[in-house]
Amino acid sequence: MLPMLMINVTKDLKLLVEEEMRDAYVHGFKSAAEENKTNIISKNGGLNESTSDFDAQSLYKGERLAIDFDQEDEDAIRALNSGKVQTNIYSELNYELSTKLNQQVNNAIVEGRSIPNTVSEMQKVLNTETYKLTRIARTEIINVTNEGRLASYKKIERLRKKPFKYTLVVASGLRTCDAHRELDRRIPAAGLPMDDLIQLQQSVGASHGLALRGNSLLHPNQRTVLMRVP
Repeated sequence: MLPMLMINVTKDLKLLVEEEMRDAYVHGFKSAAEENKTNIISKNGGLNESTSDFDAQSLYKGERLAIDFDQEDEDAIRALNSGKVQTNIYSELNYELSTKLNQQVNNAIVEGRSIPNTVSEMQKVLNTETYKLTRIARTEIINVTNEGRLASYKKIERLRKKPFKYTLVVASGLRTCDAHRELDRRIPAAGLPMDDLIQLQQSVGASHGLALRGNSLLHPNQRTVLMRVP
């Protein structure tokens, strides 16, 4: 019973994370499209929207362009969930949580604890991870949202045949790290081509002992929004 409970807890966490990351990518994709007055064609129902929102009669309003949410985006979401361009800290949390819960089960067997007592101790493990999970979720959701925004921007660029310039909107405060303070100072008001922005982040990150993951993530607990410059 207890091992099955542990498996179900970690499995549910993994599924929840995958759903949250998908929702974040879609939100970023849609918000960037709307910001650029661009409609979205959802192929195979990928956006989980009602058909009335995406039927043939509603795709164009005036001179609005339309971009596809398609297999390319589904593949990007799978890559994000695999940890290939993420911090992979959800996977690390899942491993750590599994280890701690397994430890409680083993202790219960060795010490002959009752099931209610063991479940209570396992619940304490889950409770102590709440803050960590919240911090990780905030970081990952912001980053995946940025990846969705960039995917949308890139499709709009191809339609317009004109590249955008980009910036990072850095949340300023006591918790803002030195690397992001420096980026905030060095990114021109007119923005940078995406490749140049990536190079700048890599350079600044390296000088502060940080490595860029994806297109805009330097470290956990980061609060930045990737945007095109009008």
